[in-house]
Amino acid sequence: MDNKEHYDNVTDAWIYILGDNLHYGYFKNETVCLEEATNELINQLASLAEISENTLVLDVGCGIGNPAFYLHKKYGCSVVGISISPRGIEIADKKCREQMLLNNIQFFIRDALNNGFPDDCFDIVWVMESSHLIRNKKRLFQENYRVLKQKGCMLLCDLILLKNFTVKDIFTHVDKLEILQRSFGNVKLETSEFYKHLMLEQGFKNVQLIDISKEVIRTATKWKENALERKENILKLMDDNEYNNFLTSCDIIHNFFINDVFGYCIIKGEK
Repeated sequence: MDNKEHYDNVTDAWIYILGDNLHYGYFKNETVCLEEATNELINQLASLAEISENTLVLDVGCGIGNPAFYLHKKYGCSVVGISISPRGIEIADKKCREQMLLNNIQFFIRDALNNGFPDDCFDIVWVMESSHLIRNKKRLFQENYRVLKQKGCMLLCDLILLKNFTVKDIFTHVDKLEILQRSFGNVKLETSEFYKHLMLEQGFKNVQLIDISKEVIRTATKWKENALERKENILKLMDDNEYNNFLTSCDIIHNFFINDVFGYCIIKGEK
């Protein structure tokens, strides 16, 4: 199953588990709920750029559109969201119409590696937890750089490896990685330094890396809590094996964070 089909299949169930933002959360303290934390991650990423009502944002891998809505409502900016998942775009477009935001927000089914937009047309390219799903990150960054205006910036946040996997690491973790793949699709994790080097290679400058691993570590635990509390609704949308595999995946992710296998990074690069 490719990632397009995978995310079409899991999106409706994931809304019950991950919340409408469908991404990790930035937990300022232990009392913060998942919705607050996922909104705060948007705030943290957005704080690295100047965003106003004159800003045009390309959201690459827009999920069901919530970060786009959040950015528009907070800053007044216009947002174009793209995804390869027809189901995600269907939900996002429906919300956009219901909220009468079509003049400010649009969603399209497009490939991040060949998005079809003109050169130099966006002020910000926003890449929120989609880069790990794209194997050809060089092509992704080339395309993002191409559509950015001069002095525009790419804002990216994602799960990362804290160090490159060795053959021994892969052998040690192979069973756990297979479980994660069944829950999250085909991914290609890299280190933050890999991202920085590749961005510089594609022409980005003033690349900043901000490690927020400690702030997001609680996320998988919150996902598991939601999955257990909302089991009845979730099992209407996924089977028992998928559900149990997701619960196990939450434990694996949490342990990978604790044991310094996984981390989480915010990255900015300017054109």
